Amino acid sequence: MNDSRTRLAAIAMLLLAGVFAGTQLGKIAPLVDWYRSEAGFSLVLIGWLTSMINLFVALVALPTGWAIERAGMRRSFVASAAVLAAGGLALAFLHDPWAILAARLVEGVGYLVLVIVIPALLNSIALPAWRAPALAIWGGFVPVGFAIADFLARGMLPVAEPKYFLLAAVLAFAFFGLLAAILLGMVGDADASAPKAEQLEGGLAGQISFPVVLVALSFGFYVVLSVSFFAFMPAFVALPEANIALSAGLIALIVPIGNVLTGVLVKGRDGRFVLMLAGIGFAASVAAAVPTFAGSVPALATFAAVAIAIAGGFVASALFAAIPAIVPPGKSASIAIGLVCQAGGIGAVIGPPLAGYVIEAYGWSGYGTFLAIIAAVGGLCLLPLARTRLQEAETAYAGQDTAG
Repeated sequence: MNDSRTRLAAIAMLLLAGVFAGTQLGKIAPLVDWYRSEAGFSLVLIGWLTSMINLFVALVALPTGWAIERAGMRRSFVASAAVLAAGGLALAFLHDPWAILAARLVEGVGYLVLVIVIPALLNSIALPAWRAPALAIWGGFVPVGFAIADFLARGMLPVAEPKYFLLAAVLAFAFFGLLAAILLGMVGDADASAPKAEQLEGGLAGQISFPVVLVALSFGFYVVLSVSFFAFMPAFVALPEANIALSAGLIALIVPIGNVLTGVLVKGRDGRFVLMLAGIGFAASVAAAVPTFAGSVPALATFAAVAIAIAGGFVASALFAAIPAIVPPGKSASIAIGLVCQAGGIGAVIGPPLAGYVIEAYGWSGYGTFLAIIAAVGGLCLLPLARTRLQEAETAYAGQDTAG
């Protein structure tokens, strides 16, 4: 049953599984006080508990992309989903701090593979016209996952123990992961000419092209910008001098607007247009960063903060949507996505500490300037692709349309 409806259902279930994988990343935040009072965690241990799931992405995402290519994407998805679900189930019922950390470590192994293999599968099973929109929507899986974790916690924690909240979060992921695995067994790759593992040549380095490196660098700077912005927005909004009329959580929930709009705009467009959207997102962030934190009038500061949130959705989604256009024929999309994810993981690790230093040294106005500089550098990384890669990107899309 390789009809369009089954294929679309598989894509939808993969996206939902990805979103609930993002929920596993965000489910610790609502439980900080509980882990301190009931499990005896220090703030340092809670910090590790939060970041551990993303630590492997920063360290080994690129070689993991290679391993996924060799093992097979579908097999890797099933195995990693099972690992994440097992770790999440253990996390819900364990009480000893070191056992909890160990369960989180298991979750991190599954999460590492999933954040690479899901977009690779989307690129593989989607028909050519659907690839860029599907990958664009995927770009918002983390903020949407965090939002689900927040809403689920608000609904359950007042009436249920935290373990039931953790259990509900991981069971939701397992449900959509299982449906995705079943549907994947019913569809084949949309492009029969896609390179197989045994056909890949040149080793790991041979699979990485210059455009892929530039997009990965750009994504890394985007993550520094985004994670830094949202990490310190709650502290800034709480200040008397802050003129932002919205809560930090509500600003974060605005990000998917950019993801969805990008998914609509990139359908049927070539690689140049997709990368232009990312550039526009970076430019909007440059323009809005300073007014957000410079004590502007409330309307301007609020509008600027919202602009950064939506622009971030544009950037993340456009960079993922550009992957089909920048991976040359015969090269591995899994490895390209692994490099992009690793750059993002590194950005997630170094962004908040660097931003914290800037705030302490230069104040909030200096922080706004720092964010503007990071956004500008992220956009500049894409400039070499404006001409030298344009024709090849268009050809790549045209080739995929023919294959579909």
